[in-house]
Amino acid sequence: MTTPTDGSAVPATLDEIRDWLGSRRGDRSVLATGCFDLLHAGHLSFLEQARRLGDLLVVGVNSDLSVRALKGPNRPVVGERERAALVGALRCVDRVFLYDEPTADRQIRLFRPHVFATARASLFAYPSETAAAEEVAAHVHAIDRITSYSTSGLVDALRAAR
Repeated sequence: MTTPTDGSAVPATLDEIRDWLGSRRGDRSVLATGCFDLLHAGHLSFLEQARRLGDLLVVGVNSDLSVRALKGPNRPVVGERERAALVGALRCVDRVFLYDEPTADRQIRLFRPHVFATARASLFAYPSETAAAEEVAAHVHAIDRITSYSTSGLVDALRAAR
């Protein structure tokens, strides 16, 4: 995230993040990605675990377009800029970017992180990300989901309560 003169937080561009990572050559970088719709404690746990894997944590947030492609026409609940601002406000996160693709293959290749942190289920759901990480010699670290937390479960419960 960067802060423009009006004080609002905005996601960084891919070029800004690439340049920032290039200026931090001695630091171990970690890349994590996700939709982060209805930010909850499971997301926080995932990002805190990812941060402990290195010195810098860069987080890719799926754009509204890619969330709809992944989760269906009624998602996201929260818009991309707000989701990016919430993720970027977390103490464990150093930089945030938005991306339109369903996977972060291109960003993994561009940023060349030391570690790509992903949910264990995503290893099987998005094998191209693992392949991209292996191409750039990034360690792939799978993080187990806290099963009691799920945005889809929250959305379903809220809709049922109406």
